[in-house]
Amino acid sequence: MKKTGKAGVISNYLYVLPALIMVLTFLIAPVIFVIYASFTDWDLLHPMSFVGLRNYIKIFTDPNLLVSTRNTLLWVVMILAIPMFLGLVLAVFIKNVWFSKQIKSVFYIPLAMSGAGIGIIWNWIFSRTGLLNSVLISLGVLTMPSSWLLNVPQNTFSMAVAATWQVTGLNMILFLMGLQNVQPEVLEAAKIDGANEWQTFTRIILPLLKPITTVVIILNIIGSFKIFDIIWVMTAGGPARSSETLAVSMYKESFSLYRMGYGSSIAVLLSFIVFAVGIGYLRIAGREK
Repeated sequence: MKKTGKAGVISNYLYVLPALIMVLTFLIAPVIFVIYASFTDWDLLHPMSFVGLRNYIKIFTDPNLLVSTRNTLLWVVMILAIPMFLGLVLAVFIKNVWFSKQIKSVFYIPLAMSGAGIGIIWNWIFSRTGLLNSVLISLGVLTMPSSWLLNVPQNTFSMAVAATWQVTGLNMILFLMGLQNVQPEVLEAAKIDGANEWQTFTRIILPLLKPITTVVIILNIIGSFKIFDIIWVMTAGGPARSSETLAVSMYKESFSLYRMGYGSSIAVLLSFIVFAVGIGYLRIAGREK
């Protein structure tokens, strides 16, 4: 009987063994390998050479990484400010119009597109012979085409516009979910108490949207740190690495310059930041419950 019990326990573990092998092979092992590689000097052609903390020290003294860090923080501020505000405004507007389904469909389109596809579209819009220059010249705002993607920091702001086009729809959907959870009785009570539309929105609706606002903020921060495809397609981090973010620098150092050890140290740093933000989100979400 005892033998049968042990056999049953072993067979139970065998059920989860394939999943465990998959997790160890495709999730845990690559993470361990990248962490180890971050302490080495490796160009893919020669054996790894252990260099200790040299790659991590270099991160804080490398002028290119300082530019990447500044651009990444700029992205975080812009993505938090513009798409989040637009998402909230659109959600409030769409909730109160009768043709909201049609309007929502328009904002679903960018969500269904890849970052590379969005980058291609906006690369054409911001090119010297693109849509934006043509419109501004025809209106008399410009006398000659502007190089939106070549001038600093104009190129970062231009790419943020493309990212805004993609992210605003998701923020709008999340805020709509939050607005739908606001009880009509609460709004009715505020109206009976004499609150006008603005007072109802700022003193009742906004505080009730706090949980979903927290989710939107954390998702936008993590997305800002991970942003890669739009930048790579539109400028590839140029000109002269002026529009790189940490994610783009990580890729360029690893797969363009073949400094795999240095690129791995940037990947570890970036992962640590995203992990810390994620933990912060979970703690805040737990406190809200």
